[in-house]
Amino acid sequence: MEYFKVLLPVIVAAISSVIVILVIIKEHKKNGKIENYMNEGLTIGLCLGAGIGASFLTNITYFISIGMLVGFLVGVNIKKH
Repeated sequence: MEYFKVLLPVIVAAISSVIVILVIIKEHKKNGKIENYMNEGLTIGLCLGAGIGASFLTNITYFISIGMLVGFLVGVNIKKH
């Protein structure tokens, strides 16, 4: 069980990275450039995840990964004008 607790943050981060890479590839194939707030969403999600993880005094890597993924999903869905 201890091995699973150590390995889980790495698995969550890897899945988040794969999702980010697949969406970036899809956006580049669609129109050649990215016209959304993906970078801003990633940055804000990363900062919020780190802040929330630090305030709960638990394993901060869970919150960083989940915050980055949520920020990414919000940023991708907001289109630039």
